[in-house]
Amino acid sequence: MNRKIFTVVLSIFIGINVFGQANIKADKLKSHVYFLASDSLEGRGLSTKSGHKAANYVADHFRQIGLQAIGDSYFHPFFARIGQTMLEGKNVVGLIEGSDPELKSEYIVLGAHFDHISYKIVNGEKVVYNGADDNASGTAAVIELGRALMRQKDKLKRSVVLVGFDAEESGLIGSRSFVRNNTVPMDQVKVMMSIDMIGRYAESNYLVMGAMESLKQGQEKLFKVTDNYDIKIKGINNEISNRTDSKSFGDAGIPSIYVSSGIVGPYHKPEDDPETIDYAGMELISNLLLDLTLELAGDEELIPNKKTTAGAESKGLPFFRLGVKGNIGGSSHIYPNEFYKGKSRFSSELGLMSQFRISKNFSLQPELLYSTMAAKSKSGNFRTHSITMPMSLVIASNIDRNVSQRFYATIGAYYSYHFAGRMAKKPMDFANSYARNETGLVYGFGFEVMSVFVSVSFKHGFTNLLSDETKGVIRSRGTYLTVGYVF
Repeated sequence: MNRKIFTVVLSIFIGINVFGQANIKADKLKSHVYFLASDSLEGRGLSTKSGHKAANYVADHFRQIGLQAIGDSYFHPFFARIGQTMLEGKNVVGLIEGSDPELKSEYIVLGAHFDHISYKIVNGEKVVYNGADDNASGTAAVIELGRALMRQKDKLKRSVVLVGFDAEESGLIGSRSFVRNNTVPMDQVKVMMSIDMIGRYAESNYLVMGAMESLKQGQEKLFKVTDNYDIKIKGINNEISNRTDSKSFGDAGIPSIYVSSGIVGPYHKPEDDPETIDYAGMELISNLLLDLTLELAGDEELIPNKKTTAGAESKGLPFFRLGVKGNIGGSSHIYPNEFYKGKSRFSSELGLMSQFRISKNFSLQPELLYSTMAAKSKSGNFRTHSITMPMSLVIASNIDRNVSQRFYATIGAYYSYHFAGRMAKKPMDFANSYARNETGLVYGFGFEVMSVFVSVSFKHGFTNLLSDETKGVIRSRGTYLTVGYVF
């Protein structure tokens, strides 16, 4: 009889560890949500005391669980530019090293953003946006997934990275920092799951597993696990979501899954409180993710869906930027067929510029400028007033993408329409003596930080400024210091 009882108990124990459903409990998840979404944390805003308190909470639990730090600390700070203000955020990162000698160099990333939208002053009173579902629920799941995976780490062939992302609400800045700083080798990250808002399963009655097909045979891998669960799955496709941290990884060509119980209930409203969360649903989802992680961590090969990764967006600056710029410097004339050397005089340009990003490091930059070009020639002082339209290719190399610092070089062509001018104090006769239209080469190099750029640029005219070549050949040239600002 004792032997039979022992067998039953052992079977139950094995079942628990195989299917994972008793590994993560609702009460643990609830305690995390109640802390993170409490009024005292004031909505966990970026670079606030309460936001740092939330980060410390996640780090403390990572430490208690026994996760390894990557580097000297669980914290991975970064800077975020919000408008013209530089704010410091910090991701919280922990590692469970895989057990397989070869596969442990590959990574599965489980991430959730712990930040929310802070609070607002309404009629003189502070209204806190607690963000229980968005995304204390996902953060709670990451903490407890770390705890459960540590208990079963011998089953993990691949390494698992658990991340609390900061600054998601500010534009996925924390996850972009994680990717761009190569926190772990990005070419070794085989799949990422962004757990974002899993606290409304009772209302939605479904679980979104968006972009599961960004992983080759992802649907089959998922259904292998969900056979053990009474749960409705939606959103299985190969389209990586733009609304959560999975986008940062998808842009890097990494299969990236968006996990959510849907946007239902008080999304981005003060009513998103801990009392409104479905903790039984959170338990169900968290244990499913536990089993899925164990499955993926032990899979012999995880292959990206090329249809998804081939279309990943280029990282870097926005597609379109508009700005203003000014050039000051000296211009002069070149007399290629004569010994006379022109002397430089002060010149300037002022106007608008725009940039259209065509790839990670390349942009097209059209400009519209009012230009005044001057020179001291052998016939007297020379000055033109013009509308100038340069078109340049910008080649940029970002040195710190989090704060938009970068070196760049430009090369292109310009067209100038001279609408007025004087030579030796007399109006220039564009109809008979001087060319009204001018083309040439423009190039330069510079540095941009916090949307302010400074560069040195050069212009070399191709057009003879004299309409009658029998009277000689004169071409313009200029050297400028450029200062500008892009919005």
